[in-house]
This record gives sequence, C-alpha cells and structure tokens, in this order.
Amino acid sequence: MCLVNFYVEYMNGFYVEYMNGLITPDQTDFQLKSTLWLFSAAGSLILPFAIYDLIHQKLQIGIGALIIAFALFFGSWCCYRKTYKPVYTFVLLSPFCTLYLLYLTNTVGISGTYWCYPTILLFYFVISERQAWISNIILIVGILPLAWRLLEANEAARFSVTLILVSAYAAIFLRIISKLYSERCQQANTDPLTGLYNRALLQDSLVQAIHQTDRTDTAFTLISMDIDFFKKINDELGHDIGDHVLVQLGAFLKKFFRETDKVFRIGGEEFLILVCNSNEANSVDIAERLRRDIENLSLIPGRMVTVSIGVAASDSEKDWKHWMKTCDKNLYQAKNSGRNKVVACSA
Repeated sequence: MCLVNFYVEYMNGFYVEYMNGLITPDQTDFQLKSTLWLFSAAGSLILPFAIYDLIHQKLQIGIGALIIAFALFFGSWCCYRKTYKPVYTFVLLSPFCTLYLLYLTNTVGISGTYWCYPTILLFYFVISERQAWISNIILIVGILPLAWRLLEANEAARFSVTLILVSAYAAIFLRIISKLYSERCQQANTDPLTGLYNRALLQDSLVQAIHQTDRTDTAFTLISMDIDFFKKINDELGHDIGDHVLVQLGAFLKKFFRETDKVFRIGGEEFLILVCNSNEANSVDIAERLRRDIENLSLIPGRMVTVSIGVAASDSEKDWKHWMKTCDKNLYQAKNSGRNKVVACSA
C-alpha cells in the first residue's frame, strides 16, 4: 500500500499543477513520464554490466546487454520527444530481451535468472497491459523449463513460484494504478453536479479547435447559455431545486448534443458548448431549437425555465480568449434584450 500511496501522491501533484495552469495536459501524461524515467534508470543500470562483460571478454553477453541498454536510452529519448510508441517495445525490445535472458540463463546459470524479475516489472510499466501479459507469459513459458533443467529442484521451484508471484503482483498493482489514474482524470475534468466537462479542459479544447480549423478548415462554433433568473429560483425555491434544475439540464444537454460536441459547465448557471463541424448559421438553428426545447421542459412543475444563448463561430478567431469573449458578448446581448433569446452578432 505504501507504493500505491506514493503513486497516488505522484499523480495528485500533476493534477494540482494542471489545475493551476502550470503545465499543459500533454505534460500530465503519467504513463509517458513514468516510462521515460523507467527506461533511463534501467538503461543506466544495465550499461555498467555490459561494459564489464565486454572488458572481460564475454562478448555475446556484453553486446546483448549493450543493445538493450541503448534501446532503453532510445526509448527514453522518444518519451522525451513525445514520440514513444509502446508497440515498438512490444514487437522489438520485448522479444529480444526474452531471447537474451534465455541465452544468459543457459550460459551463466542461476545468476541469469535474477534479471527476469526487473524485466517483468519493466514490461508492465512501458507497454500496454495486454502486451505486458503476452510478453511476460512468453518469458515465463520460455525460462521456467530452462530453469528446471539447469537448476536443482528446490532452487527451480523457488524461482518458479517467485517469478509467477512477482508477475501477478505487478499486474494487480498496475491495474490499481490505472484505475486510480482514470478516476483522477474523471474528477479533474468533470463537474461533480452535472457530469459535464468543467473548465479544466476548456482552454485546451478551444485551442485544438482553432488549430483544427486552420489545418482542415473544419468549422467550430461556441454556444454560451445562461439560465434566466436562476438566482431568483434559488432564492424563492431553495438551492435544492436549483441543483435539481442544473442536474436535469445537464442530462438534457448530453442527449441533445452529439458525442463529437463538448458540453461544459463553466459557472453556476452558465454552460458552454463547443459544436464541431457546424458553421454559425447552422449553430444558430441548433441554438434556437435548444432554446425552444428547454422552454418546453418541465424542469420545475408549474414554472417555466428559459435560457439566453450567445453564438460565435471560430472562422475569424485566432485566440481562444477572444473567441470566448465574443460569445459572452452575444450572450449578454441576449440577456439585455429581454432574455429567452439567441444572439449571434453583438451590436
């Protein structure tokens, strides 16, 4: 549990930095950063043994270890450049390591089996879980018969049991870490009340939309929506009713928009929708339909709930802040002109 707690705190540190805007979402890729350090540490530890074997004329062992060390350093460099692909480790490095361990064990005996333990752990943390299972099963199936042939029965039995246990414990530990990481991502990016995205992903989503518009000429539109007189609902009916309205409206927005669109709750009663592959004219039609549908919802029995909506296209926007500001201006124009309206062009 100490190791689990360490990794939880390690991930928490990334999320604190991310939420404070100190690092970008790409930099919070926990697996990529872990792989970089694991590759660097493994390569640094193996390299001295490779040099030692080469100096003492154990050429095959030394050359094999040297190849693995440089492959690990290359993997670390790829992680640093954010170009690392786990499939290459699975297809190239994992089989070579397995063959090298079989040769090493067959050559030097029991001391060769010691390297099986860190190899199994390394596989679990630098490639996908399924790939690690396949690689480790191949390694275990190959090394155990060799160990029983070369070692005494009691040593072979101990080696077999410990190797299988290390593999099983590593698999369980990795599953726990993956689950915790997934939960933390969900918590960091999701509004707890409505289940919609929160502000954490907003900037990155808008920047990516602008870049995609430049590259592929894909149209994106922002729809900013605010519940009319929401403070009055809270004051007259209570915050429980206000929360109920937000929850029901969040569920409605999830169904109303497509999976390719992103729906955010960015304030108490304010929502923002990033509509993909839709120009301003189409998005105005969508916003009008959205406004009418919400007006006809029975969010509060005996009381109509309406929304004001602002729409802004990304066509002429190169800065996400200015894009949002334009959309907000349109929203305020809709509110100032009587509410329950859609505005796409500020005065």
